[in-house]
Amino acid sequence: MASTGETDATRSAVTESESPEETSPADLRRQLAVLEAENRQLREEYARAQQATYRRTALGLFIVGVAGIAGGLIFPDARAVLFALGGTGVFAGVLTFVLTPERFVSARVGARLFQALRADRDATVDELGLEGDPVYVPTDDVRLFVPRYQDRPLPPDSALSDLFVVPETPEQGGVAFHPTGRPLFEAFEDTRSQPLGETPHTIAATAADALVELFELADGVEYAVDTDTGRVTFEVVGAGLGDPTGIDHPIPSFLAVSLVETLGIPVRVEITDDDPLAITCRYDTQNET
Repeated sequence: MASTGETDATRSAVTESESPEETSPADLRRQLAVLEAENRQLREEYARAQQATYRRTALGLFIVGVAGIAGGLIFPDARAVLFALGGTGVFAGVLTFVLTPERFVSARVGARLFQALRADRDATVDELGLEGDPVYVPTDDVRLFVPRYQDRPLPPDSALSDLFVVPETPEQGGVAFHPTGRPLFEAFEDTRSQPLGETPHTIAATAADALVELFELADGVEYAVDTDTGRVTFEVVGAGLGDPTGIDHPIPSFLAVSLVETLGIPVRVEITDDDPLAITCRYDTQNET
């Protein structure tokens, strides 16, 4: 019996040691194909679940709207209120259904895309030996200007239309990028039915809300405005899309572009990667319109 036990244990050990060698490349390829298919199926199911959530919400709003209109027909005394409620519900339901996203892009994909963009911009700044701090500048369109030297006057707006800024005064040269926050700001404006406002307080409040509710780039955003020193500080919890301290990350870029677009003055950004993340936007109070 003892001999049999030793033989079984020996055979088991030999089998376990040989099993990794028995996996052929063809088996590995088949396993990889199965995993890829499962991942694809999970992504499709997640997208369908998200779409179903939007459509259920749309259906619920539509039902509330129809019920409100029907109630207005039945109860004449409350007809005005019920008709208003019904019209709002029907409109919101139709709008939610029409705007249901057809495709959802994961945060990991967005972070990888930003990594590639950041690598190119870091390489450009290093290759040109630019020493100045980036500044978001109002032009016909907002530009992220990285100056050649620190503490130099900004070049004229006409010089910022090109990527490589070569003004008549060489010390004012640098590069002018299209900020990642500009397309986000345009999408943000398209969702608003009223003007954004012209004070740092109103801009900070609406931009912070958009990061969480509209773009879902953060779990929460708190803000503080100091108009005496020209400073708006945002505390961001659960920031998405990779390292938020990188040059022109979409979160600080959107906040800075929002201030530039509405105040019409240059904005500089300082980022402290603490918990929570702190983003400070500074502007010149003497130039504030």
